[in-house]
Amino acid sequence: MRREEPPSPLPWEVVILVSQYLDPSTLATSSCVSKSWRTAMSSPNLWLPLCLSVYPSSSHLLSLSPPPSPRILFSLLNLASRRLPPPPPPSPLLSLSHLLFTLDVFISNLSTPLLSIAIKGEDLEKEFHNVFHFDVDVSAATSTAAVAKEEDVRVVWMVMRKEWGGAFMMMEVKGKGREVGDTGLWFEEEVDGPKCCAAAAERGGMVAEVGLVFSGEERRIIKVSLGLMRRDGCRYVGLRDALLYLQSYLLP
Repeated sequence: MRREEPPSPLPWEVVILVSQYLDPSTLATSSCVSKSWRTAMSSPNLWLPLCLSVYPSSSHLLSLSPPPSPRILFSLLNLASRRLPPPPPPSPLLSLSHLLFTLDVFISNLSTPLLSIAIKGEDLEKEFHNVFHFDVDVSAATSTAAVAKEEDVRVVWMVMRKEWGGAFMMMEVKGKGREVGDTGLWFEEEVDGPKCCAAAAERGGMVAEVGLVFSGEERRIIKVSLGLMRRDGCRYVGLRDALLYLQSYLLP
């Protein structure tokens, strides 16, 4: 059986002729075939027009002394033009399961709270829906006392790290609140900025919100709403941003 002879390499003139019709990526790939191809594909006659057409300002760089190789200059500028994707947003080191929430509600000047609860963060995980806003049924924990209209109310909301690793005052306000119909009373207080500028991306500021929901005319608290809102809009802060904010105070 006759063995086929390997094809003879392309004549040098053909390589030079074909190279004039190749795009920059193919030229760069072809220059890896052999030393002779690298020499042909690196010719300034090929790369100079490409450099000037894609990066016209390179003409000023090529006039410097000593002038850079058009191929190297094109490669440098092309690499510089590829912007890296932004880094992924930071992930919080805390989760809801690391936290405890306490809420005390007082009326008038009474020292005994009308409502006093402590909530484990993991009990709220099925409620958050990716935002830092939770509704908690407190009908079993509320005293029989009612909140009369136009009565001063003091609300204290704390967030603590389990195993007593730290505590943060989300809200401590006293006043008449904002009536919502006949069945709700809402309180708001702007919170401090993040302890570390990299801890949370809420540049517009945040507002802690506590809502007290009453049982109709009795005005006995049956549900509380806890949330963290953006100051510049009526939207609740995402859970990730809220946890990043809290960890700036709760983690050493």
